[in-house]
Amino acid sequence: MDLFLNFIEQYSHYFSVIVVALLSFFVSLPKDLNPLSAIELIFKRIAVKINLKERNASYKRLASLLSISLIYFPILLIIIQLYNIVIYPTFLDILLLFVLLSWHDKKTVYLQISNALQHNNLAQAKFKLASVAERETKPLSLVGVNKATIESMVLQLSASWFTVLFWYMLTGIYGALFYRIVQVCAQQWNAKKPEFTTLASIPSFIYSAMLLPAHLLVSLTFSLYDRPLRNLPTELKQSLHWHHFSSGLMLSSFALGMQFQVGGVRLYKDHKVTYATLGSHDAPGVDKIALSLQRISLSAWFWLFCFSAYTFFPLLLAFMSR
Repeated sequence: MDLFLNFIEQYSHYFSVIVVALLSFFVSLPKDLNPLSAIELIFKRIAVKINLKERNASYKRLASLLSISLIYFPILLIIIQLYNIVIYPTFLDILLLFVLLSWHDKKTVYLQISNALQHNNLAQAKFKLASVAERETKPLSLVGVNKATIESMVLQLSASWFTVLFWYMLTGIYGALFYRIVQVCAQQWNAKKPEFTTLASIPSFIYSAMLLPAHLLVSLTFSLYDRPLRNLPTELKQSLHWHHFSSGLMLSSFALGMQFQVGGVRLYKDHKVTYATLGSHDAPGVDKIALSLQRISLSAWFWLFCFSAYTFFPLLLAFMSR
């Protein structure tokens, strides 16, 4: 028993990731009980106070940095103190990472959209899509809903699961927490909306910078399911025309692997934006939504397998060399 506990303690970082990652596939915190919901409300209230027309751009940029600091550092101090008093820090790691990760709650929404479309209920699908996408969903056609759902699925799960795990593996819980707070800030102060363009400039820049390495790894993961070397020139060419290179590369890699097209015209309130098209020339059908979720799930399992191999490969080599 002591040997087993020592093994768990030695690889506590690994077991924290695996336990929470697997748990996130099957269960999620209700929105009302998730501390991130409180942080969302705080950022909304801060925007009401500081995002005023009479405030100049410098004031808004400085206020955005102070707002992130105001939320992050007190939470950081509380967590540090908790680590000093808990008996098993691994359990605290698991709890905190579970709060930060998001998979099951989003998967449920996308499955509801897919189910509504399969039953020819386009209105319900648009209503569900509006809860996870910033764009206007009412004007969308059936093909538009399919494309928007798949785009949102890739971007949302990449940002709220793959990237959280990436920063946790790289920097521990403090880096993952900082990323998540910046993400919440950037989402609440959406830079695509004209009223938040100045206020969200710095948070959006930090958010995009933190997404970049994770997007590149996820793009590589998606490309492994098809022809990575053959599709790479097309992916790079298409992503250069996207508004963010890393997200464009990821979407292009996914769409080419699934052999359909994403991108095109989007409507944000009364603001029409035309993005480049990514992938092949075929529009995705309703069945592609469930298949896309399956492909993303397989990529998540692949990440966990690679993490397991990286963690225990030295141990396996030492065992085999005896």
